[in-house]
Amino acid sequence: MSFTSIPSVGQLHENSCWAACLTWFLKASPGGRPSWTQKQVITEYTRSCMPDGSMYDGAMMNGWANDTRLKMNTLLFETPDPDLADLPLGSKPVCIAFKHVTGFAHMNVIWRADPGYVMCMEPYWPFPGTDGKRTGRMVRRAFEHFNYGDRVLLAWARPFDGATTSSPDDAS
Repeated sequence: MSFTSIPSVGQLHENSCWAACLTWFLKASPGGRPSWTQKQVITEYTRSCMPDGSMYDGAMMNGWANDTRLKMNTLLFETPDPDLADLPLGSKPVCIAFKHVTGFAHMNVIWRADPGYVMCMEPYWPFPGTDGKRTGRMVRRAFEHFNYGDRVLLAWARPFDGATTSSPDDAS
Protein backbone atom coordinates (compact mmCIF):
# COMPACT_ATOMS: atom_id res chain seq x y z
CA MET A 1 0.00 0.00 0.00
CA SER A 2 1.22 3.50 -0.80
CA PHE A 3 0.45 5.53 2.29
CA THR A 4 1.12 8.76 0.38
CA SER A 5 -2.13 8.08 -1.52
CA ILE A 6 -4.14 8.57 1.69
CA PRO A 7 -5.04 12.29 1.86
CA SER A 8 -3.15 14.19 4.54
CA VAL A 9 -5.05 15.70 7.48
CA GLY A 10 -4.39 19.32 8.46
CA GLN A 11 -4.62 20.16 12.13
CA LEU A 12 -7.69 22.21 13.09
CA HIS A 13 -5.81 24.52 15.46
CA GLU A 14 -2.19 25.16 16.34
CA ASN A 15 -2.12 22.50 19.09
CA SER A 16 -4.12 19.68 17.50
CA CYS A 17 -1.30 17.96 15.60
CA TRP A 18 -1.88 14.88 17.80
CA ALA A 19 -5.54 14.71 16.74
CA ALA A 20 -4.79 15.19 13.03
CA CYS A 21 -2.09 12.51 13.20
CA LEU A 22 -4.31 10.02 15.03
CA THR A 23 -7.10 10.67 12.50
CA TRP A 24 -4.78 9.96 9.57
CA PHE A 25 -3.16 6.98 11.34
CA LEU A 26 -6.57 5.35 11.87
CA LYS A 27 -7.29 5.68 8.13
CA ALA A 28 -3.91 4.17 7.25
CA SER A 29 -4.17 1.33 9.79
CA PRO A 30 -7.49 -0.47 9.35
CA GLY A 31 -8.29 -3.67 11.20
CA GLY A 32 -11.25 -2.82 13.37
CA ARG A 33 -9.94 0.54 14.52
CA PRO A 34 -12.37 3.47 14.66
CA SER A 35 -12.69 5.71 11.64
CA TRP A 36 -12.95 9.06 13.44
CA THR A 37 -12.80 12.58 12.12
CA GLN A 38 -10.38 14.94 13.81
CA LYS A 39 -13.27 16.58 15.67
CA GLN A 40 -14.34 13.15 16.97
CA VAL A 41 -10.77 12.42 18.10
CA ILE A 42 -10.63 15.73 19.98
CA THR A 43 -14.00 15.00 21.62
CA GLU A 44 -12.88 11.48 22.62
CA TYR A 45 -9.73 12.76 24.32
CA THR A 46 -10.78 16.22 25.54
CA ARG A 47 -10.24 15.20 29.18
CA SER A 48 -6.63 14.33 28.31
CA CYS A 49 -5.88 17.78 26.95
CA MET A 50 -4.38 20.92 28.43
CA PRO A 51 -6.38 24.16 28.20
CA ASP A 52 -4.55 25.11 24.96
CA GLY A 53 -5.77 21.92 23.23
CA SER A 54 -2.47 20.05 23.30
CA MET A 55 -2.43 16.55 24.77
CA TYR A 56 -0.59 15.60 27.95
CA ASP A 57 2.36 13.26 27.24
CA GLY A 58 1.17 10.70 29.79
CA ALA A 59 -2.31 10.66 28.30
CA MET A 60 -0.87 9.88 24.90
CA MET A 61 1.60 7.33 26.22
CA ASN A 62 -0.82 5.44 28.45
CA GLY A 63 -4.19 6.45 27.06
CA TRP A 64 -3.59 5.42 23.48
CA ALA A 65 -1.95 2.13 24.51
CA ASN A 66 -4.80 1.32 26.93
CA ASP A 67 -7.66 2.34 24.62
CA THR A 68 -8.59 -1.07 23.19
CA ARG A 69 -10.39 0.57 20.27
CA LEU A 70 -7.09 1.95 18.94
CA LYS A 71 -5.07 -1.28 19.19
CA MET A 72 -1.80 0.64 19.57
CA ASN A 73 1.53 0.20 21.29
CA THR A 74 3.48 3.18 22.64
CA LEU A 75 7.10 3.56 23.76
CA LEU A 76 9.45 6.40 24.69
CA PHE A 77 12.93 6.51 23.16
CA GLU A 78 15.81 8.69 24.27
CA THR A 79 17.30 11.13 21.78
CA PRO A 80 19.44 12.44 20.28
CA ASP A 81 20.35 9.33 18.31
CA PRO A 82 22.49 10.05 15.24
CA ASP A 83 20.45 7.94 12.85
CA LEU A 84 17.46 6.91 14.97
CA ALA A 85 18.58 3.36 14.17
CA ASP A 86 17.26 2.07 17.49
CA LEU A 87 13.71 3.18 16.73
CA PRO A 88 11.44 0.38 15.59
CA LEU A 89 10.55 2.11 12.34
CA GLY A 90 9.49 0.12 9.35
CA SER A 91 7.34 0.45 6.30
CA LYS A 92 4.10 0.97 8.28
CA PRO A 93 2.91 4.28 9.77
CA VAL A 94 4.09 5.29 13.24
CA CYS A 95 2.94 8.38 15.16
CA ILE A 96 5.97 10.24 16.50
CA ALA A 97 5.75 12.98 19.12
CA PHE A 98 8.98 14.98 19.19
CA LYS A 99 10.48 18.33 20.05
CA HIS A 100 10.75 20.53 16.98
CA VAL A 101 14.07 22.31 16.42
CA THR A 102 12.34 25.61 17.27
CA GLY A 103 11.34 24.25 20.68
CA PHE A 104 7.67 23.30 20.51
CA ALA A 105 6.27 19.78 20.89
CA HIS A 106 4.87 18.36 17.65
CA MET A 107 3.63 15.15 16.05
CA ASN A 108 3.90 13.60 12.59
CA VAL A 109 3.08 10.16 11.25
CA ILE A 110 6.18 8.60 9.70
CA TRP A 111 7.37 5.46 7.91
CA ARG A 112 10.78 4.56 6.47
CA ALA A 113 11.45 5.85 2.97
CA ASP A 114 15.09 4.98 2.33
CA PRO A 115 18.29 4.98 4.42
CA GLY A 116 18.32 8.02 6.69
CA TYR A 117 14.90 9.29 5.58
CA VAL A 118 11.24 8.86 6.42
CA MET A 119 8.04 9.88 4.71
CA CYS A 120 5.82 12.03 6.91
CA MET A 121 2.23 13.06 7.13
CA GLU A 122 2.80 16.62 8.37
CA PRO A 123 -0.43 18.14 9.74
CA TYR A 124 0.85 21.72 10.20
CA TRP A 125 0.68 22.83 6.57
CA PRO A 126 0.48 25.38 5.19
CA PHE A 127 2.65 27.07 7.79
CA PRO A 128 1.59 29.06 9.64
CA GLY A 129 -1.77 28.75 7.91
CA THR A 130 -5.15 29.54 9.37
CA ASP A 131 -6.95 27.46 11.99
CA GLY A 132 -9.54 25.23 10.35
CA LYS A 133 -7.97 25.62 6.89
CA ARG A 134 -4.76 23.60 7.06
CA THR A 135 -4.57 20.64 4.70
CA GLY A 136 -1.44 18.89 5.91
CA ARG A 137 0.99 17.41 3.39
CA MET A 138 3.25 14.47 2.66
CA VAL A 139 6.94 15.27 2.94
CA ARG A 140 10.22 13.33 2.93
CA ARG A 141 12.45 14.19 5.90
CA ALA A 142 15.85 13.24 7.24
CA PHE A 143 15.96 11.60 10.68
CA GLU A 144 17.64 14.74 12.05
CA HIS A 145 14.28 16.50 11.94
CA PHE A 146 13.14 14.39 14.92
CA ASN A 147 16.42 14.40 16.86
CA TYR A 148 16.00 17.41 19.19
CA GLY A 149 15.05 17.30 22.82
CA ASP A 150 15.64 14.29 25.03
CA ARG A 151 13.04 11.78 23.79
CA VAL A 152 10.47 10.85 21.20
CA LEU A 153 7.24 8.97 21.75
CA LEU A 154 6.22 6.38 19.16
CA ALA A 155 2.74 4.90 18.75
CA TRP A 156 2.02 2.16 16.21
CA ALA A 157 -0.58 -0.44 15.30
CA ARG A 158 -0.71 -3.54 17.46
CA PRO A 159 -0.89 -6.74 15.41
CA PHE A 160 -4.28 -8.28 14.75
CA ASP A 161 -3.49 -11.19 17.08
CA GLY A 162 -3.77 -8.79 20.03
CA ALA A 163 -0.15 -9.13 21.14
CA THR A 164 0.94 -6.18 23.23
CA THR A 165 4.55 -6.10 22.11
CA SER A 166 5.65 -5.71 18.56
CA SER A 167 7.49 -3.42 16.24
CA PRO A 168 5.62 -1.38 13.64
CA ASP A 169 6.45 -3.90 10.91
CA ASP A 170 4.92 -6.75 12.93
CA ALA A 171 1.44 -5.24 12.61
CA SER A 172 -0.75 -6.41 9.79
